[in-house]
Amino acid sequence: MKRALPYLFVTLIFALVLNLSRASYSFINTHDEDDNIVSGFLMSRNNLKMSKDIFSHHLPGAYLMSEVLDRTFQPVGTDQSVYVHRTFVTIWNYLWALILVLIWGPLSLWLVLVVELLRASYLHSLFQAENLVVYPMVYLSLMTMAERKTRSLLSGFSTGLIVILLSPLWPLVCVTTCRFLWRNRQRPRIVLSWAIAFSIPVIWALIQVDVREFVIQFFGYNVLTYAPLLINNPLKYTLKVFLAPALVMKNISLSANIVSIQLLVLFLFIFDFKRIKFGTLLIFGFLLGVIGYRSVPGLNDVLDFHALPWAVALGALCWYKFFGSIKDRGMWWALALLLPLIMLLRNPANYFPNQDQAGKMVIRYADNSPLVSYLNSVKSTGDTLFALPAHTLLYQQTNITPFNKFLFYLPWMEHSPVLYTKFIDSFKDRLPTYIFIDNIHFPYSAPDKVQKLLTNYFAIKVAANEPPIYIIRDK
Repeated sequence: MKRALPYLFVTLIFALVLNLSRASYSFINTHDEDDNIVSGFLMSRNNLKMSKDIFSHHLPGAYLMSEVLDRTFQPVGTDQSVYVHRTFVTIWNYLWALILVLIWGPLSLWLVLVVELLRASYLHSLFQAENLVVYPMVYLSLMTMAERKTRSLLSGFSTGLIVILLSPLWPLVCVTTCRFLWRNRQRPRIVLSWAIAFSIPVIWALIQVDVREFVIQFFGYNVLTYAPLLINNPLKYTLKVFLAPALVMKNISLSANIVSIQLLVLFLFIFDFKRIKFGTLLIFGFLLGVIGYRSVPGLNDVLDFHALPWAVALGALCWYKFFGSIKDRGMWWALALLLPLIMLLRNPANYFPNQDQAGKMVIRYADNSPLVSYLNSVKSTGDTLFALPAHTLLYQQTNITPFNKFLFYLPWMEHSPVLYTKFIDSFKDRLPTYIFIDNIHFPYSAPDKVQKLLTNYFAIKVAANEPPIYIIRDK
């Protein structure tokens, strides 16, 4: 019974956080989650191929997982689909948390609690790559820091998952892989088993996507277009990344700020050289830097779910610093580590986004909204739909064939000559049956060439305070 207690506490943590977060399911979503779910739906129901038929500048892992979930459970409508995907995220992280406690022992319960509260404050359980890589990232970080028994299969599988899910963590993967291979350079069987486990998710992804188009879309557009918009001065940006622990983390909730401050206080104790080797200190700082290179506090305006891996990594590496040494710190230090739990019990609602905060995200039209109901009432076989800038859920809610591979076309994409050319060329020989342009909920204006196409359409105002639906005159 005593051995089962840590796993029981993990179960209670997840049950509590999941129960508190369910109230936000009806109004929280993001464009990235929509894109993942809808792409999985189109791959499952319409047999579209990632990259070839669906544009994305993200890695394919989340899309492919979504396809498997859609094929398995066949959810009807967006609400049911969101429920299936977010439940999967919860179960996925629950299983990884159990593995974490199995490997690192009861003291890792503090780490699980901090991870779950940070995930809750960064929009808990959204079906996004950031939520799917958190625990594999924690596992690899801790295994790299510690001289523990090699778990080649789990290390290889975790590495492969991160490779197909979240590219900002690729520097972390390089560090952990080099560390693993160096430790096991004279153990070929261990290296072989790691390689086999690593190849399972990677080969699965390569089979499912159009590799040529993926390389063009992911590397070409991210490197040539998106990265320069994000990082104006690479040297200055890199320095800020590695100095980021000195910045207090901006977060969605007051209580999460308390947790963040606690992590930063713990981080300061890393300079207690009596308790940690200098080499480990260097690895600690380097890992935190490479994990945070995409988005950390004070670097850019993307301080929502993009910063989740960095925040969790800070918690994990701070926990490692004190692993096995809490008894030496005394009662007050042990109580300090309970601060996240105390804050949660004091005011649990602070950890979960409210509707005002969610309103800053992408507007989600419900399954029974006037826009969706109207399109479903007038559609016919062979119709196509084109929505701007990012209302991808309309494709799922109406099951109208996407007009082209651009399920979304965001303003930053217009900075890419290659993207813009492909986008405009898709209108040369034919036009979509329906066009939906949302310039009410977004400060958005469609490209001029698209605006000129609207002379071929009737504008139908379906609902007050909502954009019109443009229907081609021939229909």
